[in-house]
Amino acid sequence: MANFKSIDVEELNVVDKNGKVRMKLFNNEHIPPIIMDGKDILPGHRQNDPIAGIMFYNADGEECGGLIFGNKTDEDGNVEACASVTFDQYKQDQVVQMHYSEENGSRGYGFSIYDRPDIPLSKQLEEDQRVRNSNLKKEEKSEQLEKIWQGHTPRAFMGKNEKGEVTIRLSDSKGNARIQMAVDENDVPRMEFLDEVGNVIYKLPPE
Repeated sequence: MANFKSIDVEELNVVDKNGKVRMKLFNNEHIPPIIMDGKDILPGHRQNDPIAGIMFYNADGEECGGLIFGNKTDEDGNVEACASVTFDQYKQDQVVQMHYSEENGSRGYGFSIYDRPDIPLSKQLEEDQRVRNSNLKKEEKSEQLEKIWQGHTPRAFMGKNEKGEVTIRLSDSKGNARIQMAVDENDVPRMEFLDEVGNVIYKLPPE
C-alpha cells in the first residue's frame, strides 16, 4: 500500500468499488456542476464563485450536500466571504444548512432548516424554463412560477443577523415568521408571536 506524507491536488474524487463518485474535493477552478438524473440541471451555476470545498453524492451519483467556503477582495479593499455546510433532501435542495456570510464588515451566521416539496428539483427547473420561455403574459408567468416553486419554505433559523442580534425565528408552513426570540446588540431580550401577515399579537416583555 502506498504511503504519502503530502499530496497536492486540484481535484480529488472518492469513489465506490464500481467507480461511482461519492465525494469530491475541489478548488475554485474545478467547481462541480449540480448533477441530477444524470445531467447538469443548472448549467453555469457556481462556476464563477470564488469557492472551494467538498461535495457529497448519494448512491445514484447525485449531489446531496456539501461544504463550500471562499472569499474575495475588490480593488477598493471591500471584502466578501462565505461558508456553508448543507445536507439535501433526496433529489431536492438543502433541508439543513449551517452558513456564514460577510460583506464589508456586516456579518450573519447560523443554522437553518427548510421544507422541500416531493417533486424532484430537476422537474421543477424544467417547468420553470418552460414557463419563462412561453408566450404567457408577465402576470401569468409570475403566477405559474409561484405555483411551481411552492413548498420551498424556510422553517427555522438560529444564529446572529446583520443587526448584531442573536435570534431564533420559527416559521409556519408558508414561510411566515410566527415566533421570534432575540437578544439585541444592547443585550436586551425580547420574544414576539406574530400572525400570518407579520403583525405582533403578543410580546414579552409586554409593552
